[in-house]
Amino acid sequence: MTRFESDVTTCDAAYTKAVRDMADSVSGGAFVAGESWPSVWVRDAAYAIDLGGGLLHPAVASATMRGVAANGVWAQDRCAHFGGWPRLTDAIVGAVGAWSCFVTTGDLDFLRWSHDVTRASLARAEREVFDGGLFRGCASFLESNSGHPPRFAFRGRAVGATKALSTNVLHYRGYVLAARSARLLGEDPTPFETRARALKQAINDRLWVADRGRYAYYEGSDRWEGLGNALAVLWKVADDDQAAAIFRNVTPTPHGLPCLWPPYPLWGPWLVRDEYHYHNATVWPFVQGYWAWAAASRGAVDVFGAELASLADLAGRAGTYHEFYRPGTGRPDGSARQLWSAAGFLAMVHHGLFGVVAGVDEIRFRPLVPAGFSRLRLSGFAYRDMTLDITITGAGSDIGSLTVDGRPGDSLPATLAGRHEVVITLR
Repeated sequence: MTRFESDVTTCDAAYTKAVRDMADSVSGGAFVAGESWPSVWVRDAAYAIDLGGGLLHPAVASATMRGVAANGVWAQDRCAHFGGWPRLTDAIVGAVGAWSCFVTTGDLDFLRWSHDVTRASLARAEREVFDGGLFRGCASFLESNSGHPPRFAFRGRAVGATKALSTNVLHYRGYVLAARSARLLGEDPTPFETRARALKQAINDRLWVADRGRYAYYEGSDRWEGLGNALAVLWKVADDDQAAAIFRNVTPTPHGLPCLWPPYPLWGPWLVRDEYHYHNATVWPFVQGYWAWAAASRGAVDVFGAELASLADLAGRAGTYHEFYRPGTGRPDGSARQLWSAAGFLAMVHHGLFGVVAGVDEIRFRPLVPAGFSRLRLSGFAYRDMTLDITITGAGSDIGSLTVDGRPGDSLPATLAGRHEVVITLR
């Protein structure tokens, strides 16, 4: 079992809890969404696998993704609020989870299968929900009344006509990953690359709000969504200047980045049913995970460190990671043992603190260690046929030395097998 040790005990405990919650979320050989959601959800599974579940449980991750393709396309979750496709159009998130499975395992048969599913899913979206340069559909996972202004309440058709940031960034990522897969499989990546460039331009032309220094929640909205802005930074829809502006203007609550902001006055925690408050500016740990990962990818150590501390604190407030937390108090809410919530903290440790960059042919390290840490160790970290014990001393991101089994180096080939010691010194 992978083990994390540092001189910040809250982070150590949060990591241990995340590993346990992930293991406890395996049922019937697949990842289920949570204690109150004991079934497989496409987006929950795909995001959780991308954030960290694929690295810890590669066979379960691959089996889960194979199970969420229906009729040759990534299935669309059918939520109770506004219904499934085409009102919800984030099914392409399956491509994100599938790519993580391939990078983790190197399984070319899985890549061949998943590429065909992603290609068919993009074609379906182009036929049915592509409209004037952007894709229609509400923001990924924000499908309840509480995630929208009152004029959209119980009006799924109106919500489905919106053009949301996260859903469009997901389609951009789908094109990018389809191009990468095509190239590896000996096919022409050009059609996917061309569509990716066009969609990226449309997102920046129509959803970037220059005078506010961030992307809009959906076209015409005066609010922002946390997940969409995080993914735009992480997947480089945003350039360096835009990313810096986003980090200045997309600001967390006292307990972490909210799913949207500002809150809608009508929907509040005094309303009993979850769907009447749970998407209204609440804090979702998987969104925090992507926000922190995005910050680490751009070297924004203060942003990363603050979100890491926030989620470590939230993780200590209950026996398991919860679905979401109240933004003003940090009170745990929603389902216990929520899969993607646990995965959010794994991403902070693996991709943030240790800077693990798992590629097709190699694994590299770009650590980002905030002040307050002086020594970190990740033991028993499995990647394909190798097991790594990684030690980092120092803080910041400037690597003074990196050795593998005592020899200088900067990466490990993906074909490496056996147990190996990686030691990184930051200066």
